[in-house]
Amino acid sequence: MAAKIVENEKTAKAQKVTNQPDGPGLRIGKRGVISGIVPLVPGGAGMFRDRLPQFQAEAPYWEDRIGTAHEFIMFLFDNDTKLYFSVIFDGDFKPYIDDFVNKGGPWFDSLFMGVVDGYKKMSDPGFLGWFGQFLIGGEFFYASYPEATRRDVEKALRVSNAFEYLLDQAQS
Repeated sequence: MAAKIVENEKTAKAQKVTNQPDGPGLRIGKRGVISGIVPLVPGGAGMFRDRLPQFQAEAPYWEDRIGTAHEFIMFLFDNDTKLYFSVIFDGDFKPYIDDFVNKGGPWFDSLFMGVVDGYKKMSDPGFLGWFGQFLIGGEFFYASYPEATRRDVEKALRVSNAFEYLLDQAQS
C-alpha cells in the first residue's frame, strides 16, 4: 500500500519519479540515475587510487564522447573491499549503457582491469551480463532541472557566455 502524500506548499513542486522503462534505475523527466556496488580484488583499492588521478584528468574527454552524463561519483568503502558508483544521465537506461560501453570502454578498462573482481573488458560479450548483477535501482532521486539534458545545459552556458561577452564589449 502506497503512503498518502499530504498536499501542501512543500509538495507543490513534487517531481514524478518513475522506474527506468528499459532497465534498472530511476527517472525524473529526461534524467535517469543508476548506481552499483562492485567487489574489489585484494589490493585493488591501492591500484584504484594509483590510477584515479589519470582517470579523473581524462573524465572530460571521455564523458564528452559518451555525451549524456551530468554527475558521476565513485568511492571505496567496507575497508576498501568494495566500490560504489552512481551516475546521473540523460534518457533511457539501454541507450546510456550502450554509449557507456561503446564510447567509454577504454577509459573504464584503464581503471578497473585488475582492480574489480571479475571485471572483463567492456568489449567482452559477457560484460553486460556480469555488470548487471551489481546495479542498484535506488530508492530516492531528485534532479535539478530534470527536463534539461546535458546538451541543453551546455548550450545555455554558451549563450550566457556570449551574452556576457557582448555586455562587456558594450561597456568598454
